[in-house]
Amino acid sequence: MANKISSEIRKFVDKVQVVQERLQNSADWVEEVRQFAERQGREVKRLVSSDVEKVRKLLEKERKDLLKFQKQIPGEIEKFKTFVQSQRKDLEKLMASLAKDGAKKKAPSKKKPAAKATTKAKAAKSKTKAKSATAASASTPQA
Repeated sequence: MANKISSEIRKFVDKVQVVQERLQNSADWVEEVRQFAERQGREVKRLVSSDVEKVRKLLEKERKDLLKFQKQIPGEIEKFKTFVQSQRKDLEKLMASLAKDGAKKKAPSKKKPAAKATTKAKAAKSKTKAKSATAASASTPQA
């Protein structure tokens, strides 16, 4: 009976040793995978960190440029407002002068063309009379 228990214990110990070896081998495998992942992680961090630094520098530069433009905007708006106001004043003056000139030309223009037509007609008649008188005196022989 002691041999029987001893043989059973021996079988059990052998099975435990086999399982222990498997666990040790799998633990070694897990450790190798963990170390490989750590090495790859460090490599990825190194590669990404340089890119992140470049992006960070670019963003900082763009932020500074945007801040500079933001500071310039109010001054530019004021310049534009004054320009638009001066253009508006100039346009209003021009419109007012055009309205005055248009009013002056419209009222007299109705009377003046009629007056000019009659003056021109009178001048034409007097020239015709003068020519016919000159022609008549030239055509009649003087005695």
